[in-house]
Amino acid sequence: MMQFSAKNKLWLLGLLSAAIYGVNFHIGDLLVHVRIIQFLPQPISLYLIQIVPLGLIYLCAIWLPPRMEENSKNLALILLFALLFRLPLIPLDSALSSDIYRYVWEGKIQARAGINPYVHPPLDDRLVVLRDEKIYPFINRKESPTVYPAGAQLLFALAHRAGVDTPQRLKSVALIADALTVVLLLLILRQLQLPLSRVIIYAWNPLLIYELFYSGHLESFMLPPLLGFIYLFLRGWLVGAGVALGLATAIKLVPAFLLATLAPGKRLKVAIPLVFTVGFAYLFYASAGTRILGFLPTYFSDPNEIFNLGIFQLALLWITRVLSFPALWIRFVLFAFLFAILVVISRVRRTSPVDIIRGSYVVLSSYLLLIYPAFHPWYLCTLIPFLCVIPSRAWILFSLLLPLSYFKYLTADGTMPAWITLAQFIPLYGLLIWEHSKSGIAFTQSHPADRKTTLLNRNRKILSDNPTGDSPFLPS
Repeated sequence: MMQFSAKNKLWLLGLLSAAIYGVNFHIGDLLVHVRIIQFLPQPISLYLIQIVPLGLIYLCAIWLPPRMEENSKNLALILLFALLFRLPLIPLDSALSSDIYRYVWEGKIQARAGINPYVHPPLDDRLVVLRDEKIYPFINRKESPTVYPAGAQLLFALAHRAGVDTPQRLKSVALIADALTVVLLLLILRQLQLPLSRVIIYAWNPLLIYELFYSGHLESFMLPPLLGFIYLFLRGWLVGAGVALGLATAIKLVPAFLLATLAPGKRLKVAIPLVFTVGFAYLFYASAGTRILGFLPTYFSDPNEIFNLGIFQLALLWITRVLSFPALWIRFVLFAFLFAILVVISRVRRTSPVDIIRGSYVVLSSYLLLIYPAFHPWYLCTLIPFLCVIPSRAWILFSLLLPLSYFKYLTADGTMPAWITLAQFIPLYGLLIWEHSKSGIAFTQSHPADRKTTLLNRNRKILSDNPTGDSPFLPS
């Protein structure tokens, strides 16, 4: 009866979420019609209204799978609803971000005119003939060249040549990439002999669903090679793992930090194909010369790009202003912290290939905690798949609080309210400290005496902060 009841609850939660995703931004019309509100709110306000019940349903849903029988029918139910959540978002134009219009534009100028996006910004007079009314007016930073790495540019160009020339079509292709991400997650969970139902942490996460299939961010294409790297490494295929990590790095750069998680004897075997893959992608844009980084250096130095800083970053920013230090000082301090963490991780003893999971979680978490100058909500999507293996309460809760950062766009002066920063980051820091005190940050443990401990038991101890290995919200 308990298993049957849990499955019925999952059905109910799935149907409730599907209804909200199906109604989506028409919920404002409904609220006006029943006279709960008098005027139709802005789309961002409607998004924040919707994310609250979706977040509560999500927390309830990820608590249920350990109470259900682990079988293919229940897994199919989780995946079916995941698809139903995503489909209604694909036809919509995003009010949260205009990045996807830039993706389509940069694919267009490459495919139709052979234009190098690192050299020619959208405002370049030579691109006048390529401007249209559906894409060009919505492009951000028209005066600046691209900020996206070469792998992303190749993806944009190939997509346009294949007829993917609208945001909706690109999001449809992203749905295929997302399916591959889910398959790889399931393979990794199976390889580690963890419950496959944990995929719900990724598949039902409302932040990820909106950022990837409403706004259409690039992470949907970066996640398959990133998880491909993890899976291939677990299987011992180091060259393939290096190529996969290279593909992920060529799309978003951040995955390169995961090299620090590898044992010295394997690091070089992965690094060589990684460097070759990234270098090969950039060969297509070598004509940019010293401008090959595009807008990226400006992005890290422009104070106008500051968005949703954590409390630590805000404290550093305040110190620079009080002491009249240049803002560049902040980047050096944060990079020094990150570099120190990477060095420590690179020197930790490893006894099993599965240490790559814990190491990747620590590296990506550290990067996000020290990120500067902006912590946009979609940046967290890189970490969310790893929460299926290491179910951190801190990051799962933060994924539901991070949409609050969009409140900045609703303020009269465009500044982030202090209460938003505190509401997001105090629970994150507090829960991370609690989790650290409970399980420790080290991602390997020595067992010099007991050689009879099975790999499965050791992996469960390493890869979960919950003694039961079940849901992150299951009472211990």
